Amino acid sequence: MNAANPRSIACIGGASVDRRCIVSGPLRPGTSNPVVCETRAGGVARNVAEALARLGCDVALFSIVGEDEPGRRLLADLRGAGVDTSGVRRSSRHPTGDYTAVLGPSGRLEFGLADMAILDEADPTWAEGLAAPLADRELWFVDSNLSAETIERLLAFRSPGTTILADPVSVVKADRLCPVLPLLEAVFPDRQELERLTRMQVRNEAEVAAAAARLLELGPAAVIVTLGAEGVYVADRERREAVPPIVPHGRLRDPTGAGDALIAGYIYGLVTEEPDPVRLGLAAASVVLESGGALSEISAPSIRERARAG
Repeated sequence: MNAANPRSIACIGGASVDRRCIVSGPLRPGTSNPVVCETRAGGVARNVAEALARLGCDVALFSIVGEDEPGRRLLADLRGAGVDTSGVRRSSRHPTGDYTAVLGPSGRLEFGLADMAILDEADPTWAEGLAAPLADRELWFVDSNLSAETIERLLAFRSPGTTILADPVSVVKADRLCPVLPLLEAVFPDRQELERLTRMQVRNEAEVAAAAARLLELGPAAVIVTLGAEGVYVADRERREAVPPIVPHGRLRDPTGAGDALIAGYIYGLVTEEPDPVRLGLAAASVVLESGGALSEISAPSIRERARAG
């Protein structure tokens, strides 16, 4: 893959406004819980695109946002980070997608609330309209905010040699990748998504390894299982092993965005032909973990230094 190609990467999927609410004490269902909230740009494909741009990659986002102020801000911020947004459609039918993450005092995600009706417009007809702009791009990252039908239609237009990676996004959306697993270079499930994709229990390290091996049999060239504070488990043509995290410098502030940073670091490693893209992915996740989820802290020097020192 030619990392110098100015149009080498496409990120296709969700772009939204994310709200992060941290509960100040034990979460109590059925009653009011005091929280501290903040709002930032989000969406898996959008986050990966921003992180890749901050790593110096040439990347375009293909998504849909509303004809509203949140959509305008999302696009302006992406352009400021260096992302090509010419493939993002504006919708007058739906507002920009909205996702709320509720975190416990330790920073663990308790539950997420997604209002992503706008992505109903990202249908197979929309996918057909992307055939021309995607044709020049060597690597595609796709998230499962898109429907199974849209993902299949998109991948039908791939050129020979196109590298395709995907993220299941959530348990309920993971099945959308099942028809295209044999076309994927890499997939990035967490434990629950791995269970969904393989229909196997994943309760311990041995079961992670067994389920990852099963998912590998279903077609992707690499399976990178994200395990939170335990790092990742990697299954590919050459290895089957747990890889510990690169511990952030200082206190872990917020896991939001770390998984997307890991994917971006991995992709950066692929396009720069690094021998171990997983290491760069873990380094990118480490930088974001200590920055409170701020993708703006990512840079090529920062993650390369973290990968060496970690």
